[in-house]
Amino acid sequence: MPNLIFYLLLLFSLVNCSTFLMGSRPAVNQNIPKVDKEISYELIGWKDKENKIKATEILKTLTRSDKFKSISHFEKSDSEWKIQIILDESPQLAILLGEPVQPVSWVAEKRPGRYTLYILNRILSAATRLIIPVFQVKEEIITFRIWKNNIKKAEYSYPVETVRAIGWVSLVLTFFDDKKEIKTIYSNYALSFLNDSEKNYE
Repeated sequence: MPNLIFYLLLLFSLVNCSTFLMGSRPAVNQNIPKVDKEISYELIGWKDKENKIKATEILKTLTRSDKFKSISHFEKSDSEWKIQIILDESPQLAILLGEPVQPVSWVAEKRPGRYTLYILNRILSAATRLIIPVFQVKEEIITFRIWKNNIKKAEYSYPVETVRAIGWVSLVLTFFDDKKEIKTIYSNYALSFLNDSEKNYE
């Protein structure tokens, strides 16, 4: 019975978890220089529903910026210019110990310190019935590759690291977390890319 209560509490906390951005935020410049080019795009790695929503925000930003003469999917375009928008996600440790969602061998070998903290956090969270929150780290890298006639011209990468807090404390932290900012950070990185890549369309 205590275990059932614990899992019910965990389920409730998952719905009401708080999420925080780590690291620096992108500097946003709305003055996007224009490029009189027709551009095609290709999405790579944006597989699940949540990631597809993020990709949609990036595409909306690229389209609404009016930087390019036109932008369309590469399968429907014969443009000599193409932008690949790639999402790379590092192996994500499971919320619960022993949950076989993703392998943890990569983190255990490459980042033993983080893996030790992961084990300690899960043990303490279970022992305190989520008074000590479960912390789940997610790392992403968004990469934009610019191609002209199948020759790579440039590449720009932007890291996104978030931490989810799941537990009783997170119910309070939801009033101060970064969920609203996270919704816009993908658009902001798209704007950063448009500015950073200004000189690569010649």
